Amino acid sequence: MKGRLNLVFDWKAMGVNAYIPFIVVLVLISYSKMKQDALTHIIPALELTFPVFAAWWSIFLFQDVVEEPGSETLFSYPIKRWKLGLARVGFFFIIYMILMLIMLFIIDQWLVTEEILLPLAIQLGTQSFFFAGVGFLSMVLFLKSGWALVILVVYTSTQVLTRGTLIPIVNIFIFNQGVLPISDLWGPALFSVLMGTIFWALAHMLFLKIRHFV
Repeated sequence: MKGRLNLVFDWKAMGVNAYIPFIVVLVLISYSKMKQDALTHIIPALELTFPVFAAWWSIFLFQDVVEEPGSETLFSYPIKRWKLGLARVGFFFIIYMILMLIMLFIIDQWLVTEEILLPLAIQLGTQSFFFAGVGFLSMVLFLKSGWALVILVVYTSTQVLTRGTLIPIVNIFIFNQGVLPISDLWGPALFSVLMGTIFWALAHMLFLKIRHFV
């Protein structure tokens, strides 16, 4: 491996799970097309779906690293641990952000009421950063994709059902039904980035210390 990542191999190793975020984006684009100019439907659908699936690749990137039989041999390869963890998650998060921009650009083309590209890019992008950290940390903590998905579902469902009041200290949902002015987004966006950075940093530090597998 000569200390370099093989991201094509990572993609193939995820199998069908690699394509789920693309399917989610297509569904959201189709839904937005059906609900043209009905931002009270479109924006909640985007906020409660797209950021959550930012955790998907963060979780399934590590199946072959911590779940598969003999996966411990991966740590004997001449590749730095941070590349195996943080760098891979970061690379796939960038791909997810590119997907987001494409999705928002397409949706923005048939909306005649107002521009959504920049405000929603800030909102969804920072929320996605948070959820990518949730997926990364959950996988490192539990070493099982199933349990990581349980954490993701429990967090999302409880926050949505209680409108963020159950655990307000870690709620990053805004629950807006319209496009917010950029000036109103800086506070929530910075909070999402702060919480996401904590999760990414914790996941990175714990991943560096992994010595056993389940």
